This record gives sequence, structure tokens and C-alpha cells, in this order.
Amino acid sequence: MSSEPLDEPPDEPPPSGLTEVPPPGPVVELAESCVRFVQAATGVTLDFSPETLPVLDHYVALHRDDLLRRPETIGLVARAAGTYFGEVVRRQIRSFWNATSDDPALWELRFEPVYLAFHPVAVAYDAVTHGDEEGPTAHIQLDDEDRQAVETRLADLPSASDEEFFSFSTRLEVLEIAVEAIKSRMMSTGLGEVLFTNTDYEEGS
Repeated sequence: MSSEPLDEPPDEPPPSGLTEVPPPGPVVELAESCVRFVQAATGVTLDFSPETLPVLDHYVALHRDDLLRRPETIGLVARAAGTYFGEVVRRQIRSFWNATSDDPALWELRFEPVYLAFHPVAVAYDAVTHGDEEGPTAHIQLDDEDRQAVETRLADLPSASDEEFFSFSTRLEVLEIAVEAIKSRMMSTGLGEVLFTNTDYEEGS
């Protein structure tokens, strides 16, 4: 696997046909630090593809015990791993960052095809701690009318161990299922072509 610059445009136009919004500089820096951490520990160079998420899960599992013994170090790994995960998601599902805060734990990834946003660093914090340590909350921001559709789809998933449940690979799967469920509902009401912008999220927050 080979790394690629985060701010280069994709070879093909994005599915929505809109101009891709590049990630902010601080996001680029943190995501690239994750690439360096994982390469040093495993010899694998992450390339921002979904197929690299099991490698990131392995990296977190390798270091979990040490991190939990020194809770002050969890934030560093969570910020780097979460931002990398967010970049994987952004390349997989049309979305953009809201990273105006100085605290990466507050950075959001906001989707365009559906109204859905989440905090990638919070996802990483859960991946490290399995929800057993106080930290940022990895909730998904949805419209109330979409939440039931998503919960119904997720209820069909088989039960999973903590390792699987909190993994980055599973979280990407959950996001993809959520997008599919919301988009299906939107299409059934004639809103399938609607795209969401930063203004929509600011008004809904």
C-alpha cells in the first residue's frame, strides 16, 4: 500500500458531481501522523482505503493495554486515528469536515447525500477504550425521522464482541448502512436528489 497526498483531487469526479471540498490543514497533519505511527509499528503504510481499517484496528489493539495504563496518552492516539478514520470515510462517502475548533475531538464529518454527522475522534476514543473511559461521545447526528429507519436496519446486524463492535471497520459498516437507510427513506418521499450543505447542519444544530 502506498500513501497519497490528502489534498489532491480524485482521479474520477465524486458521485455527487460537486467539487470536492479538501480537508483542512490540521486534518491533513493529524491523519498523516497516524500513517507514520502505524507504519513505524507495523511496517504497513496506510493509503486511506477502507481495506486499511483492519490494520488500524490491529494497531489500536496492540497498544490498548499501554494506553489504558497511561490514560493521558489516549488523546494523542485517538486524535490521529480518528482523523485518519474520518478521511477514509470522506473518501468513501461524500462528506466534508467541520473543523473550526482547536480541539480535534469536536471536529465533525458532515455528509452530503444524507443528513448525518459524527465526531471521528470520539469513534477512535471508543475503539481504544471500548467505552470504559470517560471521553468524547461517539454519537451520530440524525434527523429524528431518520433515526428509526437507521435503528431498524442496524437491529438486523448479528451480535458482535466488544472488539468487533468498537472497531473502525464495523463503524464504517454502520455508517454505510445508515446512509443507505436514510437515502431509501428520502427516495420514497421524492427527496432522493437532495444534498446537504454546511448551512443545513448549522441550522439543525
